[in-house]
Amino acid sequence: MWFPCRVRVFICGSLRIEFERSSVSEAAFPGRLGRRLWAYLVLNRRRPIGRGELAEALWQDASPDAADASLNALVSRLRALLLRGAADHAALRASTGTYVLVLPDDVVVDRERAWAAINHVRAIRRQGDIRGAWAEAVIANEIAARGFLPGEDGEWIEAERRTLRDIELQALEAIGDAEIDQARPEEAERVARRLIATDALRESGYRLLMRALAAGGNRAQAIRVMAECRAALAAASASPSAETERVFRQVLTP
Repeated sequence: MWFPCRVRVFICGSLRIEFERSSVSEAAFPGRLGRRLWAYLVLNRRRPIGRGELAEALWQDASPDAADASLNALVSRLRALLLRGAADHAALRASTGTYVLVLPDDVVVDRERAWAAINHVRAIRRQGDIRGAWAEAVIANEIAARGFLPGEDGEWIEAERRTLRDIELQALEAIGDAEIDQARPEEAERVARRLIATDALRESGYRLLMRALAAGGNRAQAIRVMAECRAALAAASASPSAETERVFRQVLTP
């Protein structure tokens, strides 16, 4: 679920800012550099960021001769966007060569919502709330699957994409577990196959698929899945983990 708040910020998929009475779409941001700057400021908003660091985030090792002027222009245009939306709810403040993005305490940032959701799943499951865990995992998966700054590159962007991909895969695992717990093996099978298609070397997908097929009465097919798992790992000079072998033995037991 999404919580009541004064500002919602979306940096996964299409950029967007939602204020109480207005919104800012991706098209309103000042070009690709403006989108990069905004995403970097949001991700690092809890600390002051120096101009040199921002320049590196924008241009990597290829800063133009007029980098200072370009950065000033981008900051000015981002400030104008925030003022247009809600001057009392968000601000980009400068001090001694650094910038800080100030957002309300109750702001909801989609990437942070995904991170919180996937970290809450296990605690919710321990409380016995399977449906609640499923709902949180679905939220995490839907957000993380949107991607991050498509078409852009850079170390910090790739690092963020890796984080989102891990959230997405963890969420799929949690969704599949919840589907089995709710006696929906067909849905669990669908999720497991998506996991394997996304990362053929991630054993959790094979474990989930074996469990789903066994729960649906397809033990013979589950046995074939283990063979597929062994083949995929062997191609990478690896072998199934003890956990995967344990699940396989459980599948073999009627």
